[in-house]
Amino acid sequence: MTLKRLFFYLLIVSLMLSAGACSPAATPVPPTLAPTPTTQPTLAPTPLPTAMQALLEERDMTAHEFFSTLEKAQANNFPQEQIDAIIRSYVPTIEAMQQELATNGVQVPPIALPPVPEIAARAEVFDIGMVTKDGVRIMGTYYRPEATQAPGVVLLHMLGHQREDWADFAAALQTAGFGVLAIDLRGHGQSEGTRQWLKMSQDAAIALDFLRSRPELDPDRILLAGASIGANIALNAAAADERVVGVALLSPGLDYHGVKTEPALQRYGQRPLFLAASSEDSYAANSVQQLDAQAAGPHQLLMLEKQGHGTDMLNAENNLSDTLLQWFAQFKVPSKQ
Repeated sequence: MTLKRLFFYLLIVSLMLSAGACSPAATPVPPTLAPTPTTQPTLAPTPLPTAMQALLEERDMTAHEFFSTLEKAQANNFPQEQIDAIIRSYVPTIEAMQQELATNGVQVPPIALPPVPEIAARAEVFDIGMVTKDGVRIMGTYYRPEATQAPGVVLLHMLGHQREDWADFAAALQTAGFGVLAIDLRGHGQSEGTRQWLKMSQDAAIALDFLRSRPELDPDRILLAGASIGANIALNAAAADERVVGVALLSPGLDYHGVKTEPALQRYGQRPLFLAASSEDSYAANSVQQLDAQAAGPHQLLMLEKQGHGTDMLNAENNLSDTLLQWFAQFKVPSKQ
């Protein structure tokens, strides 16, 4: 077992042990039964490209972990809420791997998986695993709103940071009626992979796909927000996805590690844009002013003083959080077609 896989296994065990103490009482539901495991390594009929062979092996190992963890939980009579959390943590990841294999023409029998349990009609928070188009496992935390047909927001963190930086603001968005997914970009936090900056738009893309799959969210009202290099990645991901309805950027730069914002802004077009930076953060301050001048659609610029960089500004005593929540509020009402 690799160190990454051991760490992921320990994360799931920790989730099972802590869920009962942290979660509100759940309405009893019929137990979710594990299907007969079919996790023996599956041989493709012809030799596969290296990347696809690696993905197939990763799928088989992840499925083996899943069924083993699920069987232990059921054998030890874990509460149904904890068993459901295990399923939600593994099944979307395995399904994404199987979809990627099928998309690339790898014809192998899919592994039979239990359905992802429906979530109770109440606000809650849980971790989720996803796999990007290029096979990198991304971890995130989903803040489910106590609402239906709600808008959704993907949150991207700063360089060297992790998704917990957004926790307070994500909870505020959840209270305001948004579904929120904060992720660890590849090479950060609990996500796998290395810090390949120009590939991180794929991390944002799989997060957008997750929100659009949620039954309580409106897939046509999904937004992105990012801080520092996360802002640059957010704008580039939105530019590549015309269904994104708005982007909020905290301390973006014109060019962070080769992830550029001016070309992305041109492709982004006339969709709404929010920009914020602090004046002493000279590069970000200059960048937001240039981006604001080039914005083609509705745009709002908030300049602060001595408030730091990126999500650090949300922890300062200023009106950024309130202003940003007000900007997001315009998307709570579906736009007229």
